Formats: sequence, C-alpha cells, structure tokens
Amino acid sequence: MLSETLEAFFHLDSKIFLSLRTLITKPGQLTAEYFRGRRKPYMAPLQLFLVCNFLFFILQPFTGLEILAPPLSGFEHNSVLQNVAPPMIDHRLEQKHLSRSNPEQYAAFTEQFNHTSRLQAKTLILAMVPMLALLLTAVYARPVFSQRKYYFVEHLVFSLHAYAWWLLWILAILVVMALLYVLHVISTRTLDTAATLLEFPGFGLYLFLALRKYYQGKLWQNVLRGILLTFGVYGIFELYRIMLLFTILRAT
Repeated sequence: MLSETLEAFFHLDSKIFLSLRTLITKPGQLTAEYFRGRRKPYMAPLQLFLVCNFLFFILQPFTGLEILAPPLSGFEHNSVLQNVAPPMIDHRLEQKHLSRSNPEQYAAFTEQFNHTSRLQAKTLILAMVPMLALLLTAVYARPVFSQRKYYFVEHLVFSLHAYAWWLLWILAILVVMALLYVLHVISTRTLDTAATLLEFPGFGLYLFLALRKYYQGKLWQNVLRGILLTFGVYGIFELYRIMLLFTILRAT
C-alpha cells in the first residue's frame, strides 16, 4: 500500500495533480472517464484513494484533532457508542488483568489503545468502500430505481472516488476546526458536533452532484438518492467505528 502511494507521488509521469483537481472540482467525472475508457490521464481509482488516505494521515496530526482514529476517551464519550464501548473496553481490561483504578496500568493501556487506533484506522477505512458500493447496488436496483443495469464494479469505482474526496473534505474540516479552536471561537465540547454537521451534509452534497454526473437520472431521483445515501454513509461511518474498536481491542 505504501509503495503504491509513494510511486504515485514521485513517479516522473505522475497524474496526481490532474486526478486531485478533477476529483475536487468535478464530482463524478473521474468515474465517468474511467468507464469511458479514458484512463491514461488519471490515476487508478484505488491508487487515488490510497494517496488521499496517505495525505490525510500525514497532515491530520498537525491539526491535533481526531475523527477517523479516535482515542479511547473518544470511544467512551461517543453519543452512539457510549453504551457499547465502555463494556467492551472493561472486558478487555479484565482479560489483561488490568484495572481502571490503577493509574499506571490504565495510562499504559490508554497509550497503547490510542497508538493502535491510529495504525488500524489507516487500513480499515478501506472497508467503507464496498459498504457504499452495496448501498448503491440497492439504490440502483432494477427495474424500479434505475434506467439501466449497473454492475458492482461501477459502484465500487464510484465509491473509491467518493471516499477519496471524503478524506480530503474531512482534512479541510479539521484544519478549519483547529484554527477556530486556536482563536477561541469554538470549544473542545462542540468540536465533534460541529465537525459532524459539516462532514456528512458536505459528503451528501458531493454524492448528489456525483450521482447526477455518472448515474444521471431525473433531478428529484438524485435528490432522493442523495438523501438516502447521506444517511447511509453516516451509518457506515458508525459501523466503521465499531469495527475499529473491535480490531483495536483484539490487537491491544
């Protein structure tokens, strides 16, 4: 994975800048070009996703904020996982014969947990791509919801491009949130809520525009599909967090 990313960055004939510009400014265009056979000017979908993933995890630590690789406290205080995460964490502590009441033991466990979270998130993010592709398969199932038959590989390529954009979008949000925090415009308590309010509506808008470009269809159909997919990707994100928690605890 790292070798493919570095190749994209440093190869003399790198197509990264054209691919990123098209990804950001023309939603759905890369997917359309890919299936028209115009692939040479652009990076391959998986390679582009890996580059965006690389950019995110290289630059995100400078913001001091976490979304995709939350620390232990982030899992325990998450509004969706607050009834699930603490019992799972307590069970793992019990298995390792550790206690929250022992400051040294709990501090060491927390440090290891947070480190593992950052490592696991880099690869587990890719799991969200086929989940969105499955959602698209349902949304564009024939004959009720679609004008023609779409193959799973089309949904998969679309999802790779969509999540590549999403990673850049989250990175931009984190930069803005970090600046607002430094300027004392926003508090730590409202950071996660503010980021979520920007993260998924922004992703939903991008999906709507990308759907219109690649899948086409009537305006009202794309609006409805965009809304459904926005709720869908939020559900996928929470499922990703549960999967991340499970893999962290298995590895910690």
